[in-house]
Amino acid sequence: MANIKIQKAFDELHNGGGILYPFRNGYEKLAVLLETVPSDAWRYDEPVLGGLVLYLLKQGQAIRAKSYLRARDLQFEKTYRFEFLELMVALHLGERVSEKKLTTWRRLERKLPLQDTLLLGLYYNVLMAMFVRVGNLEEARNAGQQSISCFREEGHSYLEHFIHIHLADIDVVEGRLRRALRGLTAAERCLSQSGLSYGNEIEVIEVIKLAVAYERGEFVKVRKSSTRLRESLLKGDSWSELFFQLTRICVLSTYFLDGLRAAQHELELFQADYVRRHAGRATTIDVLSAMIWRLEWNPNEAAQHLEILDGVDMHSAIGGFLLAEQRVLLHHEKPMVNDSPRGKIVSDLQTAQSQRGQTRRNALERSLWNAFKEGQIAPFLENRDALLGMASQITSISGLRRHPIMLRLVNKILKSVNQSYVIPETLRKIGFNRRQYRVVAALQAGATNKQIARQLGTTESTVKYHLTSIYKMIHVTKRYDLIEFMYKNRIFIHY
Repeated sequence: MANIKIQKAFDELHNGGGILYPFRNGYEKLAVLLETVPSDAWRYDEPVLGGLVLYLLKQGQAIRAKSYLRARDLQFEKTYRFEFLELMVALHLGERVSEKKLTTWRRLERKLPLQDTLLLGLYYNVLMAMFVRVGNLEEARNAGQQSISCFREEGHSYLEHFIHIHLADIDVVEGRLRRALRGLTAAERCLSQSGLSYGNEIEVIEVIKLAVAYERGEFVKVRKSSTRLRESLLKGDSWSELFFQLTRICVLSTYFLDGLRAAQHELELFQADYVRRHAGRATTIDVLSAMIWRLEWNPNEAAQHLEILDGVDMHSAIGGFLLAEQRVLLHHEKPMVNDSPRGKIVSDLQTAQSQRGQTRRNALERSLWNAFKEGQIAPFLENRDALLGMASQITSISGLRRHPIMLRLVNKILKSVNQSYVIPETLRKIGFNRRQYRVVAALQAGATNKQIARQLGTTESTVKYHLTSIYKMIHVTKRYDLIEFMYKNRIFIHY
C-alpha cells in the first residue's frame, strides 16, 4: 500500500510538470509530494531534486538548495533542467556573474524546448535579473518582455507579476518613477488575477513602491517600514538586487533623518541579513558605507572604503552606479555621462559641485528642471554639497520663479537638504546649529580652514567665525582641544 502511494507521488510529480510542478500546481501540493517520496529520492530522480530545490528557494533557503545541486553522488544523467536549476539558485544567492557564466547561460536557451513556454518564461526571467546584475539594463528589459510574452501565452499571471516588479525596479534605478508605478499597478493586477499567494508577494511590491517614495523624498515612510520589510525578504521571496534596493533606501533614509550612527547600525543589520539570506559579503553595501562617510565630509575614510573595492566587480546595477558616483566626487573625476532621467540630474549636480559662478548656477537649474519631470528629491540630498551656499541664488532664478509649481518643488528640495544635516544630540543640546556642525564635521578628516571653506562652498573668514563661536560654546581655545572634545563625546569615531 505504501509503495503504491509512493509511486503515485512520483507519477504525479513527473506528469504534472517535472521540475516545473510548483509553477503548474502550487507549492502546497509540491510539499505533500516531497513528504511522500523517499527522503533520498532527490539523489536518483531529477524532477524530485528540482522540486526540492525550488521549494527551498521559495522558503528563503538558497544556500541549502545549492548544497543539493552540489552533492557528489547524484545517480541520474543531468539534463538542461539541471542547468536551469543552477541558474535559479544563482539568482537567489546573488552569486558573481562572469562573462563565462553569461555565455553558458545564453547557450542554455538553445537547449530549452520551444514548446515549453513556461520554462522559457522562467529562463528569460532569471536572465533578466542577471543582466541587471552586470548593469546591462537594456538587455534586461528585452529579456523581461520575452518573459512576459511567454507567461501570457501560458496564462500564468502569477509569474508575470514578478516580471513587472523587476521592470519597475529598473525604472526606479533610472529615475523613471511614473513608469515604475504603472509597472507596479500591472504587477498588482496580475497577482490579483492569479488568486495565488505563497508568502511575501505584497511586501516585495511594497519594496519598489517605497523606492519610488524614497526618490521623492518620503524618508519617514521608508524608515518606518525598514525592519518589517528586511525581515520579510530574509524569510520569504528575495533576490540580491531587490535586497540592495531596500538596503539603499532604508540606510540613506535613516542617515538623512537620524544621522551617522543610526545609519551605520542599519548598515550592519542589512549586511548581516544579506549574508544570511544570499551568502557572501555584499560589495554594494560597502559602497553605501563609503557614501555615508563622504556625506559626513570625511573623504579619507570614504576613500579607504573604496580602495578595498578596487578591482572588485559589483555584480549589481545599484552598486555600480553608486560606486561610479562616489569615485567622481572623491577623486574629482569628470561628471558621469548618463542619459537616464536620474543620471542627468546626478551629472548636473556633479558639475555644479566642481564649478563656480554662472556654470554652477546653470547646472543646478538644469538638474532642477529634470527633477521636476518625475518629482525627484533624493539625488539632491545624495549630492547635497552641490547646493551649499546656493539657496538664495537658486530661488532667485527667473525661470524658476515664473513657475509656481516648480518653485514649490525647489523649496521642498532645499528644505529637505537643510534638514538632512542631522546634528548629534550632544551638540544639539549645547546649541550647535547646522552650519556650525558642518564645519566641525569637516575637521574629522584633518581639513584646514581653506579646505573646509572649499568643501562647504563658503569663505575662509566664515569658517574662522564659526570656529570662534564653537570654541566659546564648549569652552576651549585650540583646534586640538575641540577635536579631543568631539572624540571624547563620541561625535568623531575611532577606526
